[in-house]
Amino acid sequence: MSETISTEAFQVLLDRAGIRVKPEHMDEMRSAYMLLQAMRERVRKPRGYDAEPAHIFAPAER
Repeated sequence: MSETISTEAFQVLLDRAGIRVKPEHMDEMRSAYMLLQAMRERVRKPRGYDAEPAHIFAPAER
């Protein structure tokens, strides 16, 4: 993902959450944040009936 959040905007989010990050870890945390944002967008899309594995597999015969 090529987009990144600015250091200032990311710091505001950290401050609101009460999270303290060492300066040497800031770039790594910012890149992880962007990956989480991308995952959030994928997960929140409506999915079809067969996206749920429980609907694909039949219960085992006893």
